[in-house]
Amino acid sequence: MQKILLSLAFIFSLFNVSAQEPSSKIIIDVTSTNFKVYQSVLLTLKIMTKSHPNTQFDIIAYGEAVPMMMKNQSVVADEILKYIENQNISFTACEVSMSLFNIKREQLLEGVKTVANAVDDIVKKQNEGWGYIKSGN
Repeated sequence: MQKILLSLAFIFSLFNVSAQEPSSKIIIDVTSTNFKVYQSVLLTLKIMTKSHPNTQFDIIAYGEAVPMMMKNQSVVADEILKYIENQNISFTACEVSMSLFNIKREQLLEGVKTVANAVDDIVKKQNEGWGYIKSGN
């Protein structure tokens, strides 16, 4: 948990330095099964959307983290649903991971998007100038 908090402090300091920029695009990569990581991601999102309202965020879950975005399984579903209508925030699940873990599209929370392959999508977005934050352990 201490590593997570230190990582968040570092991330916030980066945003304070670049606060003059009109907008940014940030990927938050989630692969952990740890619910504290999910809470940390959503706390980061809450703080950063207040201080940087023009920044676009895409929270991408793959591997064993996809349940973070599932109905009846997500421990942070209520928090995710608070952000789902925000045009600057996307929650995305990996279809490869969904297939591996037998997760159907209709099991995801309303408004969660999917991509064929999360890693490919992350690489593509980084090539387009998106920043990258790896969450958790």
